[in-house]
Formats: sequence, C-alpha cells, structure tokens
Amino acid sequence: MRITPDEVMELLDQGMSQAEIARQVGVTRQYIYKLAREGGYEPKWTKLTQHIPWDIPSEFKGNALYQGFRAIGWVRWRGPASLTQSQYERARAIWRKLKAFNQVIDFDPKYPAVPGLTNGPGFAYVPRRESDGDYMIRIKPGVKLTPVGKKIWRMPEEWPERKE
Repeated sequence: MRITPDEVMELLDQGMSQAEIARQVGVTRQYIYKLAREGGYEPKWTKLTQHIPWDIPSEFKGNALYQGFRAIGWVRWRGPASLTQSQYERARAIWRKLKAFNQVIDFDPKYPAVPGLTNGPGFAYVPRRESDGDYMIRIKPGVKLTPVGKKIWRMPEEWPERKE
C-alpha cells in the first residue's frame, strides 16, 4: 500500500501515532516520519524550543534535567495527556523537587554534573531568589521569555493530573 505525505498528515491529525500508521501501511516508522516531514510535520520538541529561556548548545541537550525541564514545558503548554506516561512522571518529579526544596532550574555551562541529580553538566537546581518571582527558572540577565514562555515557565501551585 502506498501512502502520501498528505495522507500521513491527515492520519496524524486524527491522533494516530507514526508507529500505528507504519504498522497499518506495512512500512517502517522512520519512513512515515520522513513522509510526515515532507508534509510539514514538526516534532513537538521543535515547537517548544523557541520558548526555552536559554540558548542551549547541543552538547547539553542530553542532560536528564534538560529533558525533564522540556517535559514540564510541554505539560504546561499542551497538557499532561500530550506526553507519554514516563515523560509526564519525570516532569512531575522535577516539579515536586522544585516545590519541596524551594528551588528553580538554571542553565550555565559551568555547572558540573551532580551524581544522583543530573547526568551531565550545564543544568542545576538552585535555591529560589526573590528575583525569580513565581518562575521555575532562574531569572537573570540573558534569560529570554517569549509570551508563551512567560506562561509555561511559571511554577504551578498544583500539578495537573494526567487522564488516560
């Protein structure tokens, strides 16, 4: 069975995953991804990147705290059902830590990895300061907040429940 980029986009819009489409058509998920990109599809993380408050060099993007931070942003922007269960749990765990210890997340390439907290350098949990306001990030010179970023990086009082 042949499938076009437009047909892939239509199925994605209906809520099917790339893997489901691939199984249905009898091709690889990677091929469906290629067709989706031809049809104009952008991965969700690409859309979120423009609202991340720091310019993150690629060597820091494998950091587990960065990955969790992105998941928090996605929950705050698109809702908890937009993530896998494990991504949602990671985001909630980070939110709980920020709340329990009155901390924020900061990025600085000079931060070392902290075993048990971060798997790589660049990101750290730091004590909240008054200048951070109600954000979950360190507010300092160089931090850029888009209008969407001003909403998604605020610290929610309650974490949204994920309904299956």
